[in-house]
Formats: sequence, structure tokens, C-alpha cells
Amino acid sequence: MSHAVVKVGPFRVADLSYDAAVQAAAALAVEPARAQRFYALHVGGLNARHDTAFVAEMNAAELVCADGGSTVLLGRLAGARRMQRTPTTDAGWDVLRAVGERLGRRPRVALVGARPEVIGKAARALAEGVPCDIVLVEHGYHADFGPVLQALRETAPDVLVLGLGAPREMLWTGEHLAELPPCLVVTCGGWFGFLAGTEARAPRLLRHSGLEWLARVAQAPGRLLPRYLSGMATVLALVPGALRSRFGR
Repeated sequence: MSHAVVKVGPFRVADLSYDAAVQAAAALAVEPARAQRFYALHVGGLNARHDTAFVAEMNAAELVCADGGSTVLLGRLAGARRMQRTPTTDAGWDVLRAVGERLGRRPRVALVGARPEVIGKAARALAEGVPCDIVLVEHGYHADFGPVLQALRETAPDVLVLGLGAPREMLWTGEHLAELPPCLVVTCGGWFGFLAGTEARAPRLLRHSGLEWLARVAQAPGRLLPRYLSGMATVLALVPGALRSRFGR
């Protein structure tokens, strides 16, 4: 691990700008000896900080970046100097472009996750939006992922975009790490829904100000309002530890 990290609660998060995080992720896709993990930490992950298996998997990853404003805030309080929001809904596009530039060809991409009626639309949108070859498309509701893992090994993608929701997608990756082909694994949460158009992005002003969560709550208050209310309490609980990490007290 060549980049600086800071402690955000129990998590080790890269102190990287958005552009630097994109390039660091893309570099992991070039001739990897085994699967390389690019995770993003958002408020849902912070809420799961007491899940020891999840924390262990996050801290074992090759790259963990700040997805939400709450993670950036805590990272800055802990001493981060360059940390910026790197949400997969934005960075996914740029990572795939950067992987293609580094490989000198269109990257081979596998998509796994979401409902069957969503993932196909997401794959078409991704292929239309960035130069890549989609080599595998699988939904995320398999009772047995054995055939999916076999298909991944056979298709040999450069990038696996995995959308099972956090913390499940990280735990799934850790559980099957030895069975995955050597590639970059990008966990993406709900990105497939945005690609397919079943969920809408927030206005640009809210996205750039770190307040995208307001628009997300407005779309799905029953599902997301409890998460963000819990997240506010989580952030407040983690502030003292962030300051102790920074000042050594």
C-alpha cells in the first residue's frame, strides 16, 4: 500500500483526492496476481462498524476510499490532507476509462448484482457510456454463486463491478477472493439502479456539496431515512476518536 491512510472509526481509508483515487484503483487492474479490491466507505459502512468480519474485510482491501461526506469529515478531523469524496456512482465511469488507458485497449468488464430486470439495463447503459466490453452480466439473487464464479474465471474480466449492497458485497468478495479471477473488484452499492434509471441522481449542486443523501432520502424515505439518521449518530460518536487519532491523545 503506497498511499497514506487515516483511521475513520475502525476503518483505514486512503487519504487521496478523487483523481488520485481513480488512478490508484486503475493501477490495481494492470496485471494483478490475484483479485484486487477497491471499496468505498459511506454512512452505511460506518453504521456497520461493529461487524467485525466487515471491518476486517475492509481493512484487508487494497484500496478503500471515502464515498460520503461523513467519511470525508471524519477523515479530515483525523488528519487527512487530500481526502475527497469518491462515490462509485461517479468514480466507476472514470475508473473504467483509466483502466482502458493503462491497458491500451477496451477493458473487459463483468457486472454482478441487482435484480434481473435491472442488471441488463445497467449493462447496456454502461456499454453506451464508456468504451468497454461487457463479458458477463449476472443478477445478484443467486442461491448458489458457484456457476457465477466459474463464469467469471472463464470470461477473465479486467474489472468486476459488484453491486450487492454494503456490507454484503464486501463480505461476498472476501469469502470468494480465492475463487475470483485476477481482476479489479469494484463494489458499487446501488450504482446499477442509477445506471438502469430505476433511481435518479441528485442535482449537481447537492452532489458537489456532499448533500446528495437528501435527494436519496426523498426518493426512498422508508429505506434510507433510518440509515441516515443512524449515520448522524454514528458520526457524532466517531468524532472524539478521529480527533484523538489526529492529535495523539
